[in-house]
Amino acid sequence: MNDTPHLRSLGQPHVVTVRTDKFGEPEFVSLPGKPTRHVEIIRECWRIDEGWWRQPISREYRTVILDSGGSITLYHDLLKGLWYVQRV
Repeated sequence: MNDTPHLRSLGQPHVVTVRTDKFGEPEFVSLPGKPTRHVEIIRECWRIDEGWWRQPISREYRTVILDSGGSITLYHDLLKGLWYVQRV
């Protein structure tokens, strides 16, 4: 019998589909397994540019309020061109 507990990572980002407005701000978000939601409010924005890790990163983060009332944190990976949800 294996007594080692099963570990899982918390807060791992997931790729999401984001439709942006003409300024590049998120307008609609499609979360995995959920209906597409309209972004009502962008509460907070910040950018991270780092190059000292194994690979450089350049990300723009946004905490948004959806039309469902939920709050999520998105980031746009500027090097890969993909959007991720960091926190739901």
